[in-house]
Amino acid sequence: MDVTSAMVGPRSPLALIDQALALLAAEVDLREDPGAPTHTVIIASGLEASGVAKSLGLYLVGALAGAIQQDASLCDAMLPIGPEGQREVEQAVHRLVGMNNQFMTSSEISFRDTKRNAWIAEGVMHALLMIRARSASDMLDGPVHALADLHTIPTQQGLDALAIYTDASGPVVAIGESKASRDDGSGQLTEAATIFRDIDRMKYGPELRAKLGALRRVINPDLAEKVSNALWLEHRCYFPMVVHETHFDLKAKRVVYGRLLPSIDRRRVIGVKLQNFQRFFDDISDAMRDAVAEVVI
Repeated sequence: MDVTSAMVGPRSPLALIDQALALLAAEVDLREDPGAPTHTVIIASGLEASGVAKSLGLYLVGALAGAIQQDASLCDAMLPIGPEGQREVEQAVHRLVGMNNQFMTSSEISFRDTKRNAWIAEGVMHALLMIRARSASDMLDGPVHALADLHTIPTQQGLDALAIYTDASGPVVAIGESKASRDDGSGQLTEAATIFRDIDRMKYGPELRAKLGALRRVINPDLAEKVSNALWLEHRCYFPMVVHETHFDLKAKRVVYGRLLPSIDRRRVIGVKLQNFQRFFDDISDAMRDAVAEVVI
């Protein structure tokens, strides 16, 4: 952990975020469930365990406040400080998740379902990539060395997640798309495939080159030498993540995934089935609002 100022005590922002990541690594499990004919299924469990929502809230506020670096390390150089800094980050949190969990009007419900929950799901995916940089799991076939910044606008266009990891063949580009739907997980998984199909059709070349160029600068030189435009063309992994409550068959044959160019082991569908969909997102929203005063001091 790269600490660049005096905020290094046991209750410092970076120490709290580090502890949050350690708890998430201990509680959240990502394990392959074999048998799908067109993709590789990864089941994520433990996200509703005690303390996880608080840890995710700390992590997401830390990301908004600039504590998460692209090389998957923590640094406080960009953290805002004092009352003005708290107000700035608090306003960002309110824009993303609302001032409270009361959603009564149709527009408020639409914000919850299409913006708040979607952004939090994207943030969970980012946190899981950060954990994969620290410890082994079946999420990806090797450790993460760099990851693109988390979006700070809930409707921001572009790829939801991008990381560089290594497996036995060398560096691989991991490209993620997150979806959150209480009852339509199957439909959302199919919708996510359209992004990957467009990547196969070369429609995301400029964005991928820009993101990989930025990540190339933060990894070690030996690995950076292998990161070029050819990397995303030849060695890429797709990992859609669907957060849902109503059961659907993650292992069913999905023709749209079978047609994607990467090999089946690099089409990794992550399923997050929750017992209480809305409470999960409410709890993380509450944790984010509470975390502002801990992250910005």
